[in-house]
Amino acid sequence: MEINEAFKIIEKNLGDINKELGFSKTSQEDNCIVFSGEKGIYKVTYDPSSSIMAFECAYENSEDAEFKTLSRSLFDTESYNERDAKSLANEISDELTSLFKARKKVDLDKVKMPKAVSRTKAKSGAISYDTDSLANRFAALYPEMKDAVKENIAKYGEFLPETFFMEVGTPKVLDIIANGTETEQKKLFKMLNEVYEDGINEVQDIIGVTILGEMRNDPKLMAVADKYMSDYMSGPVHEINKLMSKNKKINKLLKNPPPYKPKKKKTNFMQNALQAQNQNMNR
Repeated sequence: MEINEAFKIIEKNLGDINKELGFSKTSQEDNCIVFSGEKGIYKVTYDPSSSIMAFECAYENSEDAEFKTLSRSLFDTESYNERDAKSLANEISDELTSLFKARKKVDLDKVKMPKAVSRTKAKSGAISYDTDSLANRFAALYPEMKDAVKENIAKYGEFLPETFFMEVGTPKVLDIIANGTETEQKKLFKMLNEVYEDGINEVQDIIGVTILGEMRNDPKLMAVADKYMSDYMSGPVHEINKLMSKNKKINKLLKNPPPYKPKKKKTNFMQNALQAQNQNMNR
């Protein structure tokens, strides 16, 4: 299926929701279609290199509007058909309904930050760091990230670590690894080492795969990481980076995670590999 054909199907199937919310098509390029209205702007963008269709929106209609990527879907033009395009349009329609139909501005001051597990209890083994602890420690290290954590909680009703780090946290980490001072890099890895070593499996997955796995085995980034990673974390991180630098299927899965389902924990596909790696290191 040609991408232009897919866009025509998507546009047609978004007709009713666009009419209801006051959106209309304002532009279309080879790999992007844009809709705008009084409520804001949204666009559907196709990346042929990864076969990913992204849904992005901005809550204001202006030339300097700030877009946020709210969802990514795998869309293989070589095998997908009209049914798949309609399905994607339905998903976008649901997103638009939840975002704009009864959208209320959230007062972030009223959103509570996730609580962190006590360092003393974590070190003693009485309790382990969870994903809320990771969010709290990350925001404490980078206060400018606090609102982004709260926005994640406000949108989903709970903190979704994979979504937060894929969209906001991981780019920050990679920037520190690539461009930060030695002091900044040392502080970053001190926190990651501690939370990883005394964290639950889900936390180890987030740090190892969603965050540090995005180094994609880049020699310069890995060299910085090797200076500060603990021996306990180094082995799994190296194995994950080797996999992610070579396996395109894994990369597509990471960029196209399962749809969000409230109050149901997702099992990361790397969890068993991480557990096996940690067991081998402890022998």
